[in-house]
Amino acid sequence: MKTDEIYDEVTKTITGLLEEHQQTWERPWIAFGLDNDHARNPVTAQYYRGVNQFILSCRLLKKGYLKNMWLTFNQIKQKGGAVKKGEKSTTVIFYKTAYVDRDKNYHRPAAVEKMGSAQMEARGITAIPVLRLYRVFNILQTTGLNEEWYEAAPHEPLRPFEKDEQAEDLIWSTGAKIEIIQSDRAFYDRARDRIVMPLREQFTGTEPFYSVALHELAHWTGHKSRLDRVKGKSFGDPDYALEEMVAELTGAFCCAALGFSKTITNNAAYIGHWLGILKKDNRAFMRAAAQAQKAADFILECRERRAVEGTGQYTFLNY
Repeated sequence: MKTDEIYDEVTKTITGLLEEHQQTWERPWIAFGLDNDHARNPVTAQYYRGVNQFILSCRLLKKGYLKNMWLTFNQIKQKGGAVKKGEKSTTVIFYKTAYVDRDKNYHRPAAVEKMGSAQMEARGITAIPVLRLYRVFNILQTTGLNEEWYEAAPHEPLRPFEKDEQAEDLIWSTGAKIEIIQSDRAFYDRARDRIVMPLREQFTGTEPFYSVALHELAHWTGHKSRLDRVKGKSFGDPDYALEEMVAELTGAFCCAALGFSKTITNNAAYIGHWLGILKKDNRAFMRAAAQAQKAADFILECRERRAVEGTGQYTFLNY
């Protein structure tokens, strides 16, 4: 399948999910099974990332699967299992970077890493994306595999105050300057490089507060001193809509890491604008998902680095 055909198929899947979401505004971006885990492959022990995490979590929710494990047909067969009769696969995308010289010869990434820029330029080596579609099945669509993979005993849920502590720790570790004041809106002020949040009491609960905070932190990662993403200036600007898409996905990925649920914006104007962009540009959502994964990784890694910039201190006003 050609690259453009892959983009078309993935975009068709995403637009279908968004169009469905216009009718069901409480649809989560990221869903867990009873295993309380992200979508992962039990054979490779790797988590699916970016757009695949979105697609698989939506499929998990729609089908009501209790386990968030997904395998290819070949993996199922190699492990001595089988796909249940009548079960349909879910399409995910595999992405990697390949290196090709001017004579169309491929070079191993490890070899390219050892080359200097002059040597790469002399050979005319360039990086190209390689995309492939794979079809995967949820573990509960199969039989005959490792018995432990089918066990659906839920993990012990985190208590509310523990969730708060984790979220506070994550947000604090970024070093972002955050003002929590009485306000009718939350936003990231790029000029002052700070986030403004309404009072906690203005939110309907704990998780909504943190999901909004993480959405704004996603915008914060786009600052030129961090990931340096281009952002449109007004609502009608395609770059503005793409940045909002990045922020929504970033917030979803981070909320999932904290064990929170995250719902897509219920702003019909945003969803309609996104659909318009996706139908014009079949690569838009995948660009947004890739940038969102980088932003989420940046935020989550702050917790381990303990501080990237600033003092990591909230500024509380009138609170």
